[in-house]
Amino acid sequence: MNLSEYKEWLKENAYIEEQKAYEVVEKIIKHHKSEYSETDAKLFPRKVIVSKKERIEFDLIIKLTFNGKRRTTERLIGVEFKEYDIKKVIHQAIVRRPYVNYMYIATRPATIDYFDLFLLSAYSIGWIWWDEDIVKILIPSRYALPHPDFYAILDRILEQVIREKVREKLSTLNRFFKEGDSDGEDH
Repeated sequence: MNLSEYKEWLKENAYIEEQKAYEVVEKIIKHHKSEYSETDAKLFPRKVIVSKKERIEFDLIIKLTFNGKRRTTERLIGVEFKEYDIKKVIHQAIVRRPYVNYMYIATRPATIDYFDLFLLSAYSIGWIWWDEDIVKILIPSRYALPHPDFYAILDRILEQVIREKVREKLSTLNRFFKEGDSDGEDH
């Protein structure tokens, strides 16, 4: 369906978290077509993708076709809508990310912790805020999935954190045993 058909579809089928879905989709399409002269958008609400391992339902998939002077390019954009459950929608977006070129979450204004922000960045997931008065792209989605070095860097960070925690625990144990030896008892 096209954008105007989607607007009509929403009148009959929208969930509460999709109150501003039409405006969210307009914002996404405008953002992604900015570098192309001619863009065609097809929308697939509640699109189900079945793989060998699982069945995944997207709230929305947008298929953008860019007609350039020399070639035509297609991109798939996934969108997951939630009002406030940031952790759940980020988890849903991470699961769906490998199936699309761009992935967005669309929520009402909410705060997130640093780890959730890290996950959005790590998986190149965009974030759109919406409420009654505004629809704003806070973080645009990126085409590329994490750089292959991302996981190597993450491994090094985790290794350093674990090493430091082990040092702290060993230091605590050493102090405990030294203090225990000074009480005059035989161990």
